[in-house]
Amino acid sequence: MEENSYCAQILKDELYQRKLRNSSYSLRAFARDLGIGSTSLSDVMSNKRKLSRKNIQKVSEKLSLSPKEVANIEDELRGNSNKTKTEVEFLEIKEDQFRLIADWYYLALLNFARLPDNYSDPKYLSLRLGLPEQTISEAIERLQRLNLIKIENGKLIRTSAPINTTKEIASVAIRKHHRDQLHLAENSLDNDPLEKRNFNSITMAINPAKIEKAKEIFRKTVSKIEKTLEDENPEEVYVLNFHLFPLTKGQLQ
Repeated sequence: MEENSYCAQILKDELYQRKLRNSSYSLRAFARDLGIGSTSLSDVMSNKRKLSRKNIQKVSEKLSLSPKEVANIEDELRGNSNKTKTEVEFLEIKEDQFRLIADWYYLALLNFARLPDNYSDPKYLSLRLGLPEQTISEAIERLQRLNLIKIENGKLIRTSAPINTTKEIASVAIRKHHRDQLHLAENSLDNDPLEKRNFNSITMAINPAKIEKAKEIFRKTVSKIEKTLEDENPEEVYVLNFHLFPLTKGQLQ
């Protein structure tokens, strides 16, 4: 059996996850959502061809791929994975910055470090966050490299280092962050008791010209809720999300 290319495996994994959420989701729908031809997509996933540079860009943006993932796909296209030490170091920096924003558990760990009874043991943290120990260990190492946390007496200590990312990866990472938050919210809706969560929604016919005013109200409300919930005796790490998006897709021509 032929081994999947790196790109083919990423695409197959993504299609599998989408099918788990929607059993009727098809390869044709996947191709539509990626913005590439279904035949081209099928051939790539069957290792019959490689993605073009144009389609690599589309896939990387639609799937919010990390700098390393994009670099690996581009290496496959060129048939060359040799990089200089400087290129490798720069890629590692971009990958660290991307993961900090894109993967929800980095901010969760940074806030977990504020709990007085926190522990740095990956096994303990994996139970609290519901993640594999290896994932926790790698995340702690990355946060240490970024000088955002340190470990003292078996506890996570958050430093005062500012969080910065390069502009070219910020939007992609933020999209992935919010997409993952939606999946976490779905899981909470199914598994967390009502007294530990709050979900509300309202469907409205609105004037889009007032969206910016609504956004400003959101920002002020989030800040007010944050000040209400955060104090000197934190016990749990929570995430707050507001969602406002259109169900209609614009005027028909």
